[in-house]
Amino acid sequence: MIISRILGGLLTAALALLPAHGAGQTSGAPGAPTRLPVTVALVERLPVPDAPFVVLRRTDVAPRDVILLPASADARLLSEAVQMLLVARQVGGDSARSNATLRVRPQSGRTSPRRVFPWAQRVLSDLQRADSRPLDGVGFVPAVEIWLPRQSGRIRR
Repeated sequence: MIISRILGGLLTAALALLPAHGAGQTSGAPGAPTRLPVTVALVERLPVPDAPFVVLRRTDVAPRDVILLPASADARLLSEAVQMLLVARQVGGDSARSNATLRVRPQSGRTSPRRVFPWAQRVLSDLQRADSRPLDGVGFVPAVEIWLPRQSGRIRR
């Protein structure tokens, strides 16, 4: 009887320590994802002339966050676009409050290279092999989905 209570208590404790279904996608709030999707697409022509890439944040169309890259993109450019989206999520929230098109102006003579994510080349390779699919507001383009960590609450104001 005592042994069964001890075993029952140990089993309950062990089950409480096991991750819940989808634990890789939960945070402090039950059911809140720790990673959010972004669609990365290769396009023949960017919607903003002279931009090296474009980040779309949308409220009314899925997918909500989209990174548009030219066919000539490399791992550095993908990393820079992802970093821009992460900063936008830190400042404006993980979900866009209004539709926005984010871009950077080309910078010549940059002296300090930005961090290149170790997984960027793999994602780019997957993207270059991806089948084209319809992407609302963009067209029929090769696209893949990646998951980035939540950013809300990371900057204190």
